[in-house]
Amino acid sequence: MLDYFVAHGAPARLRDTGGGGTTKLKRTMSAALALAVGGKRHDRAYLSVPGQRGVWLFVLLVLILRLRGIEHWVHHHSFRPINLGPSRAMRALVAAGGRRQHHILLSNDMRRRFAGLYLDDETDDRATSLSNAYLFGPRIEDDHPRARPQRPVTLGHMSVLTREKGVPYLLDLFAGLAARGHDWRLVIAGPCADPALRAALAAATVAAPDGRPGLVEYRGSVAGAEKERFFADVDLFVLPTTLIDEAEPLVMLEAFARGVEVVANDTGCIRDRIRTPGHLMTLDHDRDLALIEERVADLAGDWTTAQQSCIAHARAINAGAEVEAARFFPRLLAPFGGVASSGSPVT
Repeated sequence: MLDYFVAHGAPARLRDTGGGGTTKLKRTMSAALALAVGGKRHDRAYLSVPGQRGVWLFVLLVLILRLRGIEHWVHHHSFRPINLGPSRAMRALVAAGGRRQHHILLSNDMRRRFAGLYLDDETDDRATSLSNAYLFGPRIEDDHPRARPQRPVTLGHMSVLTREKGVPYLLDLFAGLAARGHDWRLVIAGPCADPALRAALAAATVAAPDGRPGLVEYRGSVAGAEKERFFADVDLFVLPTTLIDEAEPLVMLEAFARGVEVVANDTGCIRDRIRTPGHLMTLDHDRDLALIEERVADLAGDWTTAQQSCIAHARAINAGAEVEAARFFPRLLAPFGGVASSGSPVT
């Protein structure tokens, strides 16, 4: 977002309110003081709302914005206030902001549900939708169909690896697929700080007794060329997430943009972003086994067409996001004296 503001000529002033514990408190108080002393009515502020209890700290900032008459936009990246709503912290944030507060949600359904919980009604124009896809469209090189490499069917998963992201369930599903006689592979990537989960990954990657490589491969954190290699090695991306904060997973957009089919659990904005309802997981073990088998069979039938369909789907999501961005940014980047960026309200 900061890069976007700068590229469009907005005189952005950044105040970082991130960090943990004492650091977050000090930075928030510093931003509050800057607003109280220097904030002007014609300024605009952009805030990325923090998660969980951090919302309470932002109530102070929003109160100052309201007292200074500063119009401000709060960007929501978590479904937690909707999944557990209505929450007292979010109600307090909305009440503190008044009519000069606006909310950015990641899909139309997320917008509708948030407005129904916290604003006057589902059609309240203080809430607008803006998908992350406007920053993450397919690249030109993704337009060229690739022949499928000669390798076994490969499932993939990439995230910050946690139980809530569904990694144990995915390993269990893959064991079930192997028990059904599928000689497939599973590639997992991402950092893992859970010792028990790391042990489970290590156990799953053990080579077969006859010396053949294990059917599960864990690549750790990947970025750049290694991330591209991950997507190139995967036929079907599997995301059985139950994370309470899950909203619009960027990894889904990245997978589609690279022609990789996705199956994912129906939570957050995933239903709005999945290619068809037939790609939604249920977290019922047997039904999800059958779903994965069906989607792999689709790929086996015409891998190139499926790849092109995924890229076209990514382009459609991106086109919709561009329409949302064209509607939203002129409101935020109207003539003003300053912009706040990257989660930090400033003037």
